[in-house]
Parts: sequence; C-alpha cells; structure tokens
Amino acid sequence: MKFSQKTISYITLAFVIGFTILCAFQVKKIQFNYDFEAFFPNEDNELEVYQTHRNRFEWDNEFVLIGIENKAGIFKKDFLQKVESFSNDLKTIRYADRIISPTNIKNISLSGLAPVQKRLIHIEDESLYKEDSSNIYNTPELIGSFFPKDAKSLSIFIKTDEGLSKAKCDSLARNIEQTFNKYHFDEVHFVGRIVAQDVYLKNLQSEFVYFLAISFGLVMFFLWLSFRSIYGVLVPMTIVIISIFWTLGIMAMLGKSLDIMTVMLPTMIFIAGMSDVVHFFSKYFEELSKGTERLKIYPLILKEVGFPTFLTLVTTVVGFLSLLFSSIKPIKDFGIYTSIGIVIAFILSYTLLPALLYLFTPKKLVAIHGHDNKTYNIMRNVLFWILRHQKTIFVTSCLLVALSIVGIYNIKVNNILLEDLSDRVKIKQDFYFFEKHYSGVRPLELAVEIKNKNKTVWDYDIMKQLNSVDAFLKKEYQAGFMYSPAMLTKTINKAINDETSGEGVFPNQEDYEPIKKQLMSNKKNKDIKRIITVDGHFARINGKIADVGSIVINERNKKFEEFLKQHINQQDIEIKITGAAHLIDRNNEYMVNNMIQGFLFSLLVIGILTYFLHRSWKMVIVFILPNVIPLLIIAGIMGFAGIELKAATSLVFSIAFGVATDDTIHFISRLKIELGYGKSLLYAFKRTYFETGKPILLTTFILMGGFVSLMISDFQSTFYFGFLICITIIIAVIADIFLLPILLFWILGKKRKKI
Repeated sequence: MKFSQKTISYITLAFVIGFTILCAFQVKKIQFNYDFEAFFPNEDNELEVYQTHRNRFEWDNEFVLIGIENKAGIFKKDFLQKVESFSNDLKTIRYADRIISPTNIKNISLSGLAPVQKRLIHIEDESLYKEDSSNIYNTPELIGSFFPKDAKSLSIFIKTDEGLSKAKCDSLARNIEQTFNKYHFDEVHFVGRIVAQDVYLKNLQSEFVYFLAISFGLVMFFLWLSFRSIYGVLVPMTIVIISIFWTLGIMAMLGKSLDIMTVMLPTMIFIAGMSDVVHFFSKYFEELSKGTERLKIYPLILKEVGFPTFLTLVTTVVGFLSLLFSSIKPIKDFGIYTSIGIVIAFILSYTLLPALLYLFTPKKLVAIHGHDNKTYNIMRNVLFWILRHQKTIFVTSCLLVALSIVGIYNIKVNNILLEDLSDRVKIKQDFYFFEKHYSGVRPLELAVEIKNKNKTVWDYDIMKQLNSVDAFLKKEYQAGFMYSPAMLTKTINKAINDETSGEGVFPNQEDYEPIKKQLMSNKKNKDIKRIITVDGHFARINGKIADVGSIVINERNKKFEEFLKQHINQQDIEIKITGAAHLIDRNNEYMVNNMIQGFLFSLLVIGILTYFLHRSWKMVIVFILPNVIPLLIIAGIMGFAGIELKAATSLVFSIAFGVATDDTIHFISRLKIELGYGKSLLYAFKRTYFETGKPILLTTFILMGGFVSLMISDFQSTFYFGFLICITIIIAVIADIFLLPILLFWILGKKRKKI
C-alpha cells in the first residue's frame, strides 16, 4: 500500500508529537548531579590504590574547614567563649563525625603518676592569655593549621561522615551555616567538598537555563536576518528543540543525570542540529524561487544536500565519539549522548522538516531567496580576489602556522582544583583566605606500606624514616594540619617530658622504647587506627597544602620521589602519593593524552572516509589542511595567551575538528556536483560559492551564537571551551573561504574533471 506525501506528513507529525509528549514527562525526572569522584581516572591502578588506602583508614576529602575572624585579635574572652560555644554546638550536628577546635585542643602531660590534660587556651582566665599565646606561637605545628601568623583568626576542623549523599551533604552544610550565623562573628570562611558540591550544582542549574536562553536568542536573531519570517524562525527552532527534548528524555529514561559536562549537551545539540536544518531549509526555498516543482524538490535535496549533510553528521559524531578514548565516565557520557542528540536532529531534519514544509510554505520565504540577493555579488567578488592573490594567501597561511607552532611550545598542562569557579563566588574567596593565612585546603595524602614482613611501623628505624618524610613535606610542600605516625610519636614524647610549647622532638632510640609500648598498647584506639593499622604494616601521612597548581605540585612530587630513593629503605618501606586531589591532577594528565588519541582517531577516520569518497590522497590533504590549520592556530593562541591545557580545553580539539569540517564537506560536495553537470572549473567554483556561501555563513553565525553563550559561564573551563571553539570556527570558515579554493585549484588545474 502506497501512502501519499500528505498522509506520510501527517503520520510523521503524529509520531513526533506523541514521542515528544512522552519525553516531556521524562524530562521532569532528570536530576542535576556533581559526582566529584566520577572524574577520578581509572588508569595505572591509581584509583584502586586510593580506594584500598581509604578503606583502611578514612576518606581524605571528607572534611570541612571553618575560618573565624576577629579583627581585634583572637585572644579576647568574649570571642573565645563564642568559639567554644560554637564548637560545642557543632558536635550536636548530624553527620559531623569529630570537631577539632583551638578551644578543645589539649596538651597531655605523662610525667606524673597519671596522664593530665592541660588546655591549650585557658578561656576563662585572661591572665593566662599571654602565656597561652606564647606557647601557641612557639609550637610550629599549630601555626598554619589552627592559628595564622597574624593572630586575627582561628580555624576549626570538622571530619564529616564518609560517603554522604547529596541530600545529606546539603543538610550538613545548611546546619553548619545556620549554627555559625547565630554567633555574628566578624567574618566566617567555610570550605570543603560539601560546600563546593552545592555551589557547583547551583551554578550548573542556573547556567543550564542561561546557555539555552542565550543560544536560542542569538540563533533566532540570525534566522530572522536570513529568512525575515516568523515561520523561517519557528520551523528550524522546532526541529532542534524537539531533538533536545528527545535526547534529554532518553537520558532520563536511562537514569542519567546532568553533570558539569552534560549540562552543555543541549547547547551542543542545538548548534550542531541547526546546521542541518539551515542547509535543508535554504536549498528548499532556493529551488522554489527557481520554479522547481515541490514534489521534485525533496529528491533534489537528498542528492545535492542530503549526502553532504550526512557526511557532516558522520564527521561531527566522530568528533564527539572520540571522547570515548577518555577513561572518565562523565566525558564518555557527554560524547555518547551528544552524538545521540545530533543523530536525532539529523533524522528529524529529513522527516519532520519535509512534513512541515509540505503542509505549509509561506510565499514570503520564497521571495527572499531570489538571485538578486547581495550575497551572490559579495561571494563572486571574494572568489575573484582569491584567484588573484593565491600566493599571498598561501604564504600568509604558512607564516601563521609557523608562528602557531612557536606558541604551541609555550602551552602548559596545569590543574588548580577550584580554578573553574569565578573569583566572585564566596567559596573561592574563602579558599583564598585559607591559602593566604593557613597552609591551604588541598589534601595531601601518602599511603605507607611496610614491605618487610619482619618489621612494623612501630620499629624505631621505620618511625625515624617516616619522621624524615614529615620534615620533607613541611619544608618542600609547606604542609599543615599534619597527622602522621611520626607526629604522634613526637606528641607523646613531648607529653612525657611535660613540654607546653615547641614542636615535639623526635626521640632517640632509648627514649623511644616507652613510647613504642604506649603506642602498641593502644593500637586499637580509634585515633591511632586512623593512621596506623592494627597489624602495623600500613600507615598514612595526611596534611593540607596550598593548591599551587599541578605544575608546581608535580615538581615537588619529583623531588619527593628522589628524596625517597635517597633517604628511605625501599626494601622496607613503600610510600605512594595518593588522595582525591592527586587523582584529579592525574586525571588532567590522562585527559590530555586521551584527547590527543581521540583527535588522531578523528583525523584518521575522516581521512579514510575522504579517500574512499574521492579516491585521491591529494583530496585527503585538501580536506584536512583547512581544518587542521585552525586547530594549530588556536593551540598557538593558547600558548601565547597563557591558556593552560586541561581536561576542558583539551576537549576543544576533537570537537572543533568534527564541527569545522562541515563547511569543507558542503563546499567540496557542491563543487563535485557542479563539475558533474559538465560545467567548467571556474564556473563550477562560482556556482559553488553562490550555492553554499550563504548557508555556510549562516551556519557559522549560528555555531558562534551557540558557543558564545558558554562564555557567560562562571566555570572557567566552560568559558574557555566556548571561547576557543568560537575562535576555531571563525578561523575554519576563513580557511574554507580563502585557502580551500586555492588548494582545489592547484589540484584540479584548468582541466574539467570530477572530484
């Protein structure tokens, strides 16, 4: 049974409306999520080491730091009383495991008949404040941890329960904030994963709306300029909006939430999908303006636009699927679901769009596609200028590439944990406060394993070596909030000698024996078990350092590795750097390598596809050069501008290459069609410029309009992602307009031939 085109159009509309309604109900269920650990790499066994280590002890990133300022100085009775009361209130908050505050820290004396605890600060006796201050500021391990050098603030450490859900994190953060707001301190600084996670999610939710709104506004503006009709705006917008709905609906059905990566997905689909619609739309009305029968237009579009558009679909999807080379699940999901959305947009462009155009075509749209359009004259003049200045254009391109290569050598791979957030965000300011006045917030975590089964952490030679590690960390990393076996040893030694100030001295072997007995007799004590396992074969060294960036941290790590080789008996002890911050740094390095692999994969696939289409390696070069040169230039710009290579910026290259090839495909495909009609090379070039010029420029503006919206982001990585792709798109279209014709002329010469 053969259906008429009208019947097919109605069936298509009915199906689209039905599935869209289904997806709309599903989209309501979609959640925003920021799973910090989802970005941990799973290469070189690093993740397994970290998970095993934290299961033995505790999670290094599950903490909160609160910095409380008092402009008049911290040794004020009313202030210290409020801090003590606040610290006691914190103990009652659910999900707060333990609270370490300057007001509850006590020195332990073991010199008498029984252990005696002495307050670090005698809050109620102001006459002892001077002595307390002297003792504190003569104890190096307290400075940069609980007290700053300027004595204008103090910090409280909260160890939270581990593996808290988002709802529990929010509850804990809200209760902590409500508690310190009751006391009206001069200034409170509040940092930790539970706070950062909430800030990220709120920004994600707001930016999700902003990205779509700005993208929609800019694209609608460009569509209006092109088609000068509400219909010419609404129909393309309808196609891509439905594509987004379907993609989000499928994500919701599969239980996938929106994260820092997939929040950009609607914008990506909107941009890539609109390109297909515009090329179809433009060709349809150009044929109507020529007087072509409507029934013959669709087969003509399939021949002249359909196949090139399908090729652009393939190259764009290849660009996004290259993200599968990443070992990071959110990156993979972004590549997969964006590819699905782009495929959906393509299918709707060749099913729903023909149905809408068949059922209703306003005359106004036909009129503005006549050949008297000024675009044709502009494109003709540009083409003639290019033909007269071929050598100039080629030499200029070579010089730009050479300059870009110089810039590429200046690119640095770096990662700073909260760099993504704007300086306007409160948690970023609080983060800087701890960087300036304390040792920092970034966790430093070392996993210690005693390889020699005949020894344990409690042996003197082992403990002495671990003490040298502590000293190195304090000197080279400026570590604070140190918690380690050697630190515990020195604390007990200090207590035995009844010292009230000064850093604990590491004991000699004779003095260590009673300390060893003390440690071993209490090895099941929960505080000791946090740093030494009961069997004494594993330990941890934990602290906080400034987040100076992965470049500096990696340099320190290399020094540390050299230190371990020279000062630690490798047969007895194995020490590994681990922890959440370390894994994020490693993730950045892996991402850059994975993206290089992904880009080479895109290059290879597109090169092979081009060869099989044109049966010419010269055409492969012609196709790839105008699209690789923009990437070289953008890499050069990154080097000269000091834009560092990291997870987000490395994504640009594979995605931009897939998107940038669209115009090249349309240009070459159209030229091939014109030559196939038996036209001369020069005439074929003129027709190609006329036929593809306007759609290429329009899709370029649409792509830029979409990616420009990402530049309003408070996330630095999202801003740079949008900025770099916009620049790449501009350079790519310039390369297609000016360099591509020259390369094609050089290959084809003056002969009439098919490509």
